[in-house]
Amino acid sequence: MLHSKRLLVAVSGGVDSMVLLDLLRELSYIIFVAHCNFQLRGEESDLDQQMVKEYCNTHDIPFYQKNFDTDLLKQSTQMAARTLRYEWFETLIQTEHYDWVLTAHHADDNIETLLMNIIRGTGIKGLAAIPEQNGKILRPLLKYYKSEIVDYAKTHSIKWREDRSNQSDDYTRNIIRHHLIPQLIKIHPKALENTSKTIELTKEAVSVVHQQTEAFRNELFQIREDVTHIPIKSLKTLQPLSFWIHQLFSIYGFDQGEVIKLVDAPKGKFIFSQYYTLEVGRGDLLLYKTVNRNMNDEFEVFEDGLNKPVKIRFSTEQINGENHLSLDASTISFPLKLRKWKKGDRFFPIGMTGIKKVAKFFKDEKYTANEKAAQWLLCSGNDIVWIVGKRLDRRFVSSKTTENIIHINLQ
Repeated sequence: MLHSKRLLVAVSGGVDSMVLLDLLRELSYIIFVAHCNFQLRGEESDLDQQMVKEYCNTHDIPFYQKNFDTDLLKQSTQMAARTLRYEWFETLIQTEHYDWVLTAHHADDNIETLLMNIIRGTGIKGLAAIPEQNGKILRPLLKYYKSEIVDYAKTHSIKWREDRSNQSDDYTRNIIRHHLIPQLIKIHPKALENTSKTIELTKEAVSVVHQQTEAFRNELFQIREDVTHIPIKSLKTLQPLSFWIHQLFSIYGFDQGEVIKLVDAPKGKFIFSQYYTLEVGRGDLLLYKTVNRNMNDEFEVFEDGLNKPVKIRFSTEQINGENHLSLDASTISFPLKLRKWKKGDRFFPIGMTGIKKVAKFFKDEKYTANEKAAQWLLCSGNDIVWIVGKRLDRRFVSSKTTENIIHINLQ
């Protein structure tokens, strides 16, 4: 399967990655090496890099190296290192067209990850620990224990370097490795083997849950244009509800508790994740990608018009176009303002008597939360001239007797 593929091997210089590299070389795979230097151990980090580079030079293996500064990310050192490492791998995949990235995670890593996830409360997916494949990432040593890998390295005289930070208890993983796992082995000599079996069984359960989740999603999530409609009544039939809501909505970044509250909320209520909006419609939850919600954006609009974020043109001559307005020029003052709506905004809708709140206009027009966030208002001073592309304020409209008319066209 992999013999004809271009393989990028992540090699730190530790025993795990050096054994993986040596195995792949011995089996004549098409390999390239990527080494990350996080510069956390001074000269020792440089010596790791030197050893890996010398191995690659000796065996004529292409070698990539990159220095990283983990302080640039507002994460723990280990999480920052992981983020930077995988972002670089992804860049190399795209630019150098590698088929797979291979890492040297092993069974001990898997067990440590499981215990960390139990502590964090990550749910059923976390109990499956490290996947053997994640996108283009492959972990071929995941079934082997660290002791087996060390024995192989010694038997085959493979050089490696020890990372002294692995002996420190500064990291949660090291505390688990040095203290918790030895106690588990004392309780049961086959604790590691049995835990590995549990992980494999859990992976099978996760696969079943994933299949059922996709079946529910295909049944309930009805896409119409750019909005996904989810019938609330049908959603509530899934039991246990909190479990299935987590399975269905966590990939969109929503907390299950917030979604559960939303299914009983009145129409118009909504919640945001980083990239999505989930809103209560008429018997449905409406799911869609969120547009820029920066309500503080404001642009000055002069007589020569505006190109971004919307294209507006002014003229004293008639302009042909679908979104064309004719205003009484004496009622407006340049520069006009283009802004988002604010709570309390009111205008005098053309074709109606009296004043109307913009929020009420949105409600009557059945705006979604996303559409509200995307809507622009063209204003003269503090007065709304136009809900852009939708409704004009009658105070500014021209008439047959208007002497000075200015034409606006939205392009």
